[in-house]
Amino acid sequence: MKKNFINILINTFLIAILAYIFTYSDNIKEKVIFVIEIWKNSLIPSIFPFLLLSNLLIEYGFVNFISIIFGPLFSRIYNLPPKASFAIIGSIFTGFPTGAKYIKDLLNNKSISLEDANHLITFTSYSNPIFVISVIGEGLLKSKKIGIIIFIIHLITGLIIGVLFKNKKKNDYSQNQSNLNNNSFINNLINSINDSFHILINMLGIIIFFSIIMQVIDSLIVESFISCLFNGILEVTSSIINISKSNYSLKLKASIIGFFISFNGLSVHFQIKSIIEGTQIKYRKYFVARILQSLLCFIFLFLIIN
Repeated sequence: MKKNFINILINTFLIAILAYIFTYSDNIKEKVIFVIEIWKNSLIPSIFPFLLLSNLLIEYGFVNFISIIFGPLFSRIYNLPPKASFAIIGSIFTGFPTGAKYIKDLLNNKSISLEDANHLITFTSYSNPIFVISVIGEGLLKSKKIGIIIFIIHLITGLIIGVLFKNKKKNDYSQNQSNLNNNSFINNLINSINDSFHILINMLGIIIFFSIIMQVIDSLIVESFISCLFNGILEVTSSIINISKSNYSLKLKASIIGFFISFNGLSVHFQIKSIIEGTQIKYRKYFVARILQSLLCFIFLFLIIN
């Protein structure tokens, strides 16, 4: 009975969206073309190389090198195996949703346990530092310093979340043995390309879907702040642009943007969900962690920025 009711709600929602598309087809077409341009010109150049190379690095044991350097520190702080440090470091420098991809690869490679993966998913989802510092700070808010502050607080609150979700039981790291790769380089390369583009295609479809919903919300809600808040919960980038153009104080702009990038937006949530599909990694932990981090990030930024 409950499932039928949910199906009715979903069908009603989708029919309403479809009706809007037929009525305002030109607006939707412009939005879709805009999203495809961003995907083609920004996401593929910035994310594809990291996805491709990180996959190959995992296959050929680069995880061991990272674990030697950063493993002891992260093991002490988070009670995680040294090889988990690859997912933490990688997620910080490449941005979401690559953290989930690294975790899944490490889990499939038997470098980490399922318990480790469920812990890692709570604090390995960061916005790309170049995007935050250069695009948001220097470009939109006209202050590189503010961009740096936003990213540092965004990063610190994420690492705090990792401590809050830490597993108290001591792990036996010796049990986490990764499998050696026996495939040829060309096979690993082709598999990595296919895997990377599969994620990018999913990202494109999900972003288009949420962009259409945002278009509908903008047409229905007159009050700009409420519309921007809804859009920020759905998809991050467009909402950040709108916030940066508002008449709010710099303190409030930075705090709201910190909230949005720490929550990630439901668009990114769906991307994460699609990546961890087929594993036993718990999305619920990721969701709860994002709510906590977004609130912490907003409070810290509001208190720090003058």
